[in-house]
Amino acid sequence: MGKIEEKVRLDRLLANSGYGSRSDVKALVRDGLVTVNGVPAGRTDIHINLSRDRIEVDGQPLKIAVHVYYMMNKPAGYVCSSKGGAHSTVFDLLEDADKGKRLGGELGIVGRLDLDTEGLLILTTDGELNHRLTSPKHRIPKTYFVKLENAVSEAGQKQYAEAVAAGVEIPPEDHEPGAVCRGGKLEWDSGNTCRLTIYEGLYHEVKRIFAALGNRVTFLKRISINHLSLDPALAPGSYRELTEQELSALTLTNHIL
Repeated sequence: MGKIEEKVRLDRLLANSGYGSRSDVKALVRDGLVTVNGVPAGRTDIHINLSRDRIEVDGQPLKIAVHVYYMMNKPAGYVCSSKGGAHSTVFDLLEDADKGKRLGGELGIVGRLDLDTEGLLILTTDGELNHRLTSPKHRIPKTYFVKLENAVSEAGQKQYAEAVAAGVEIPPEDHEPGAVCRGGKLEWDSGNTCRLTIYEGLYHEVKRIFAALGNRVTFLKRISINHLSLDPALAPGSYRELTEQELSALTLTNHIL
């Protein structure tokens, strides 16, 4: 996922692999701590063949990261933006070394969660994957755990589920026009808690769906994207890299068409 050139300058490679600025990298090379195929690099402007050359930094093999893929358990009170203004952003939760650019590009957020919404957030440098997961035409399922202000009877739960499956018409809100949502799936846990799966991601879509049905969302948490579920051991505000198995679950092609 995501293609880059075969050859990259050594200083760019090291800077985009978490070894600091270009001046930091120059110091490492000057001190003889960087070798290419067992030989001290000597210069920072040499070009590295990513598929053939072996790089070591202070005796440790360099793990070349074209892209990074992070899972975060977003807490309430943080905005999904690189610029927060009045609020902290999810980027403030990252270690400085993890915020940096990689060979594949800048770190971006896969979809947005509202300020008061919690749960699964993916951050990646893989722009191609980001587009495929967020584009409505690919119908990637996103599932949310929802708490409602008013309990719903069994008969009402059935009506809600049928309305969601058919596609709820939501009115305009703020700067966004009204729309008819694509059909989704609603499963009830109790009279006022449920799990809603949607396939597009309109502005405040989950909240607007329940408002149109005559209720109000009091708590919202995204628990899965495609076949990837939020790690229950990941505390709010924490993040980590996806495993290979998790990345596969995120990108399974039966939903990414």
